[in-house]
Amino acid sequence: MIHPAAARIAEVVKAASRVVLATHAEPDGDAVGSVLGFVHALRALGRGAVAWPLNSPPRRYGFLPGFEELAASELPGLREGDVVVALDSADAGRLPAPVAAFARDGLVVNVDHHAAGHGFGTLNWVEPNAPAAAAMVWVVLRELAEEWPPETALCLYVGLVADTGNFTYSNTNAWAFDMAADLVARGVSPAEVERELYRRYPVSYMNVLGAALGTLERRGGVVSMTVTADALARAGARVEDTEGLVDFTRSVDGCHVGVLFRELEGGVRISFRAAEELDVSELAVAHGGGGHAAAAGCFVEGRLEDVRRSVLAEVEEWLRLQ
Repeated sequence: MIHPAAARIAEVVKAASRVVLATHAEPDGDAVGSVLGFVHALRALGRGAVAWPLNSPPRRYGFLPGFEELAASELPGLREGDVVVALDSADAGRLPAPVAAFARDGLVVNVDHHAAGHGFGTLNWVEPNAPAAAAMVWVVLRELAEEWPPETALCLYVGLVADTGNFTYSNTNAWAFDMAADLVARGVSPAEVERELYRRYPVSYMNVLGAALGTLERRGGVVSMTVTADALARAGARVEDTEGLVDFTRSVDGCHVGVLFRELEGGVRISFRAAEELDVSELAVAHGGGGHAAAAGCFVEGRLEDVRRSVLAEVEEWLRLQ
């Protein structure tokens, strides 16, 4: 589990005058938890640390300490001597524009667990076997200090839970359980996290879920749902409130691949989920996206109905050939 890069990353972080933690656009729970967990740990060690704000981080993670920093409208800026730690991002193009530009010239540490990760940093640790980026942060922080603030343990646990589907996805491995045991020993309550993540949905989420379920369709082993821009507006929801909706497709009997289509300006955001041992990242990569074997996504330009029709045909043909 210990990787030589983790020790090098710890040394770089310790020597930095300020560490800027950043992650990809449309952040998920792993991205949010990894950034905030790292920030809290560094500050507890007396290091300068800042979380780079994100456009519309998912409100369901608003209970995490420090979440307001991710939702801030004012950008902190980047300056000479900063070290940027990019978490959970397979390529620099998915980072905020100022951070991506800094990645070309400044000192950037790239910590990622996507199989298609490009290793774009000055120092790279790309580990596809990691159950979550939060799990890699956990390893790095163990190199930095024995004691962490409770905020760090909570944030990292949420990142782990989010990316392993509460320990039910195929990426759940011994590393995940070792980490969970350590974080529970540090004071995390799995029951409290479960209540916050899975039993306290905002009304807007339930409204958009109802709209999405109303579109559910099964074609052979492919189950799909669609969220139109109008449905999102009627539900009083935002795009980030649709995180996790695609997982309901896998609950349909006979589903092999689940697909969620979300209508956005200029095109369609597509999420793929595997209901069995399939690598749906192949579907996403074909459209310039990426992800993991069991969970991947991409953005396709075009009208919703046109994109939906063509992509579903692709998925059905791809599944037939597996």
